[in-house]
Amino acid sequence: MNGMKRLLILLSLVLVGIGAGAQDLSCTFTQKKTLKAVNKVIPGKGTVTFTAPDHLTMMYDEPQGEYLIIEGDQLRNAVKGKAITVDTAKNAYMRNLRNTLLNCITGNYEAAAKDNDANLVVEEKGGIKTVTLIARKQAVKGYSRIVMDYNKKGLPVRMVLDEFAGIVTEYTFTY
Repeated sequence: MNGMKRLLILLSLVLVGIGAGAQDLSCTFTQKKTLKAVNKVIPGKGTVTFTAPDHLTMMYDEPQGEYLIIEGDQLRNAVKGKAITVDTAKNAYMRNLRNTLLNCITGNYEAAAKDNDANLVVEEKGGIKTVTLIARKQAVKGYSRIVMDYNKKGLPVRMVLDEFAGIVTEYTFTY
């Protein structure tokens, strides 16, 4: 469950900048996850697709076989060979993660910040829009800081996630 939570939170934040009214999205991503305590880097890559209002697929080519799929209230996830299916209409915790993700996809930064108990800072410089969410409180799990860069079309091109647990994950998106 912990890996699934991380993936959901990650994906929700990956897609924060797609922009209001986004109906369809398709891109590839690369990932570089750094475990600070042991100085280990874990690579990853795959594809993301979204169709409004609530169909999202994140398929990993590396690690092969991992995925996150949202179809309405149903959420399916596979991490490290373990697959689960959750009905988010019956699970308040997972429903909150799902709603955060979908709010982010449609460009609702305020809701994303509120759902993650974070302050929101938006800056624009040189054609890049940078959105930063900063946690209001120290926590055992979750993200202390998230930085996202968006291109002129409002699409995410880079994201860095700093976890309280000392894991830093950087994503680069290609359209």
